[in-house]
Amino acid sequence: MKIVPEVNMAPLFNRRRVTRRSRLTGPRAGGSVVEVALLFSFVLMPIFFGMIDLGRWVFLDLEVTGAAHAGAQYGSQSLTNAGNTAAIQTAAQNDAPDFGSSLTVTSSTTKCWCPSAPGTEVTCLAYPANACASGNQIVLLKVNTSATYTPWIPYPPFTSAITIKGYAEMPTGQY
Repeated sequence: MKIVPEVNMAPLFNRRRVTRRSRLTGPRAGGSVVEVALLFSFVLMPIFFGMIDLGRWVFLDLEVTGAAHAGAQYGSQSLTNAGNTAAIQTAAQNDAPDFGSSLTVTSSTTKCWCPSAPGTEVTCLAYPANACASGNQIVLLKVNTSATYTPWIPYPPFTSAITIKGYAEMPTGQY
């Protein structure tokens, strides 16, 4: 029979080690907390607010583009609506509530093409006149929107106001 020697566990839990660890609760114990606080305030906070500002800019850009589509969608319902610039502007401004009346909306129906040759522009003639040999001309309504975005925190390269632009083009209904 083999005899296994007994292991003394006392040195593993040496009192000196515990005493040395307990000394770190003194004046040096908060040093790492101060370092993390400084790192967070000088490095991470600008990154955090920059990400929030960038997200806000992207959201407002989508809103301006959506407003252009809303105005073009309203105007494309008929030739009468396509000529009603005040109603197109109202439809676009209603779709961009964060900008309201500061949203600039312009619309025009300067492009026309024939169904027999899509994409080939012809001179737009007043309805019911027609520039196409076969079929009615298709009138394209173009709506441009723009608004000004000012960052909350000016940081390079966005130190001043930025103009956000939206664009939509749709064929009008021939009713």
